[in-house]
Amino acid sequence: MTSMDRFAEAERMVSRPARSLSAAWLRETATWFAASVAGMIVVFAGLAIDAYRHNHGAGEESLLSLGNPGHLVAAIGLAITSLASLAGLSVAMLRGVTTPEGAVRRFVPVTAAWVALATLGVASVTYIAASGVTVGHSDAAGAVAGAHAHTTDAGAADAGGVAKALTQQGIISSDQPDPATVPGALTQGSNGDANGHQHDHGKQPTFVQIETLSAETVLPLFPADTVSAADLPLLKQQIEQVHQVALEFPTIDAAKAAGYVNTTSDVPFMGEHYLNYDLVKKGVFDPAHPQGLLFSKIGPNGAEQLVGVWFLLLPGINGVTRDAEPAGFASNLDLWHAHSGLCLVALSGASEGETKESCTAKGGSYTADLRWMMHVWVAPNQENPDGVFAYLNNDLWAKQQEAAKQAGASTGTVR
Repeated sequence: MTSMDRFAEAERMVSRPARSLSAAWLRETATWFAASVAGMIVVFAGLAIDAYRHNHGAGEESLLSLGNPGHLVAAIGLAITSLASLAGLSVAMLRGVTTPEGAVRRFVPVTAAWVALATLGVASVTYIAASGVTVGHSDAAGAVAGAHAHTTDAGAADAGGVAKALTQQGIISSDQPDPATVPGALTQGSNGDANGHQHDHGKQPTFVQIETLSAETVLPLFPADTVSAADLPLLKQQIEQVHQVALEFPTIDAAKAAGYVNTTSDVPFMGEHYLNYDLVKKGVFDPAHPQGLLFSKIGPNGAEQLVGVWFLLLPGINGVTRDAEPAGFASNLDLWHAHSGLCLVALSGASEGETKESCTAKGGSYTADLRWMMHVWVAPNQENPDGVFAYLNNDLWAKQQEAAKQAGASTGTVR
């Protein structure tokens, strides 16, 4: 009996058809659901790679840039998810069809879904390529051109200067306009040809002269058509208010206690730019409450010393606009300035009138526009021979150079 059973089993095994590779799993919706989930995982992995690169120094770049592996991985994941979702939809819609009419009725929405996906994909890629849209962050924002670049040190809010610090605080948007559309580039002052392509109106009285000289003596010292006899009393009162602020914050400790934060290095001709973000957010011009203070390392043993005060009013806050200087001091003497098309290269230098492409080619970080700013030289121990509202302070620059020489002598690095 046992022998007969074995014979029958052997006969059944011989009669079984040979196994072949089956594609039945492709007709299962679960297969495509799993593939869609896998694609989503790949997308998130690509985004993580992209985020890591930008947090470790990567600059702005096109969404289509394959130089960033995060973009490529995310694109592959997106393709897998999209195709798997449509394939699963197709399988589900066409399952159980028994008649040609039924096949047509279900095939139409499936085809529409495929066509819509292809159209949207091609249109998106075309738009991205044509518009030149970029992602990432610009680390420079707020540098001043040439030898007086705005940079940061270890105590700053972060590398990148004033505009970067303001962006991090959520005060201004990182989406800046094209510099070609912005009037008032750095070389032209704040309102272009009206000032002969200069930052300043010209030689003007210093703070001490305005404070001590009679009206009859000081009025002729102002540039033509800037200060009238009627303007002078209020102008003197406002400048005195700023001077009182300078007396109130002689040290960085006092400034920090009042909410001022450093945003730049010791910029030549200007000093360190301390900002009070709460005052910037208010967007109010008030001589008694300036948005910024200027310190420089010109004190004994390189100590930071107050050298001036500065104001910052940003377009979009409290009615300030990009194409018109804000209201400021009485008279036409004060001159708000702007910085446009600035490129900061590794905190070592800057240039102006750049485009994003030319800056990227230099390996720099780009900011299109930062305005409106004004320096006021009223510090007790730091006059500006060129005037109370002069853009640069050459006397300060001489002291900065001397302080650098002394610092070099103490370390044996004088050149």
